[in-house]
Amino acid sequence: ETYDVPVEDAVSEISQRLKSSREIIQELTIEVMPALLVSVAGSVFAGYVLGRIQESRAFEQLPALFIMVAVLLNLKSNIELNMSTRLSTLANLGVFSMRAEGINALRSNMELLLLQSTIVGTSVGLIASVLGFSKWSALIKETGVLLGIGLGCSVIGSAVIGVLISATVVTSHKFGVDPDNIGTPIASSFGDMSTLLILGMVSTVLVAVMDTLWPAAAVVGFLTLGGFLLRVVRANHQMAHHISEGWLPLVYAAVTSSIAGVIVERCAERFPGMPPLVPVVNGIGGNIGTVFASRMSTSLHRLHGRYIADEHNLVMLILLLINIPIQMGFLSMRQYFDPALQLNLGFLLAYTLATVVHGLAMLLIGKFACKYLWARGYDPDDYVNPFITGTGDMLGTILLALVFLVVF
Repeated sequence: ETYDVPVEDAVSEISQRLKSSREIIQELTIEVMPALLVSVAGSVFAGYVLGRIQESRAFEQLPALFIMVAVLLNLKSNIELNMSTRLSTLANLGVFSMRAEGINALRSNMELLLLQSTIVGTSVGLIASVLGFSKWSALIKETGVLLGIGLGCSVIGSAVIGVLISATVVTSHKFGVDPDNIGTPIASSFGDMSTLLILGMVSTVLVAVMDTLWPAAAVVGFLTLGGFLLRVVRANHQMAHHISEGWLPLVYAAVTSSIAGVIVERCAERFPGMPPLVPVVNGIGGNIGTVFASRMSTSLHRLHGRYIADEHNLVMLILLLINIPIQMGFLSMRQYFDPALQLNLGFLLAYTLATVVHGLAMLLIGKFACKYLWARGYDPDDYVNPFITGTGDMLGTILLALVFLVVF
């Protein structure tokens, strides 16, 4: 999007509001650390919910749902992260200081999110149907049910998280909290939880009536909604270009996250303690990367392609340091509740090194991807998050596998 703010005025405004190193450290510690702790709790709870729904009757009757879960979580999470970074940028540009403009921004971004969720739900349903194909006689029926589940879970879940993101950005802006610091961790943690809970409910309902016309009716209803949203978003000249943007990074993220899932599956039998650590390592590293990218994108929008290097370098360092105690705290909690893990000093050192390397990689990807995309006329808010989360999932899983291979 284009923001008509003179470069000289923007630079002057930023210069007047430059924060000291102490203020930046205090801001990140107070605002980012609690959000990351919430994201850790969200990852743990999401893992628990996933374990429960995978034992449900719906998953037994329709094994293709196992294929759907990973792709759905990745694609849906990234379109929600993109909405969070867009709204955070708008908040920091002062859009929400004007009531009418703020309401219009929330409405148009929610319409875009729901349209994207319709596309995601359809894609996920078709992918699960093709990859989970078992026999021709059940193809049409199972495809209809999988489409209904994919669409229902994606659209309903995105509506819930879209409201949460909107409330988070508006409330944080109102109380002087930078939404760039908390938006993406909140979106990712609650997004996964809500997606899995809704997936459990929708799949239970539609599998129970899969021999009726209800799944087909659900598909028609959601696709009709998607068609209506397409017309609405196309008519909005400020949002229309977002319809076709950002899909290649989403595909990249889905592929790399799937590779990460295969690695976890291959290592799970030999290293049973590894799978519970994967979402936390990848989640925290990915979150500090998206927090930094969100801040970087805001600076690029605000200063028309410029940014304050010293401030951003300090932010990178603080986010990297914040990552360490949270990771250690999670490991300590795991050891307390599961003494069988038998974590030794060698593992702690190797794990810490792996998380530092992972976190640093995410921050560097966020920094250079934002600069690269902006220089080539792409809005980082639409493109950078999937690159961070996709690469983060694959890299974090590989690093964690190497830790277990070396230590055990």
